[in-house]
Amino acid sequence: MRTSKVLKAILIVLGLLLIGIGLWRLFDPIGFFQNSGITLDNQAGLLSEARATGGAVVGFGIVILLGAFIQKLSYTSTIAAIVVFLGFGVARLIGFAIDGNPGDGVIQGIIIEFVFGLIAVFALFKYREKS
Repeated sequence: MRTSKVLKAILIVLGLLLIGIGLWRLFDPIGFFQNSGITLDNQAGLLSEARATGGAVVGFGIVILLGAFIQKLSYTSTIAAIVVFLGFGVARLIGFAIDGNPGDGVIQGIIIEFVFGLIAVFALFKYREKS
């Protein structure tokens, strides 16, 4: 990927966002879900699943953030951002279609995930090396 201040800014924002959200989900899964209007029971297995996803999100956030500072990782980081944000967005849309309306908080999340995913797609096409 070509060096660009805009690309670096995109990767920094997306990486920090995922790290923050992932840490919140990892260390306070009940509060994380309450923010979206979802009541999470205090069951060890359920909390473990929520925390595991939080850990994965933190990991992807770190990879994306590193791409802002290590040029060799910027392509991989941009792809990771696309996969994470659009992956969550598409999965939630499938859930919406199968399970019904998940509530306003989750719908806002879907919109945000698609917006950030499309920003990452923009970055990929704008700043990739052309062969």
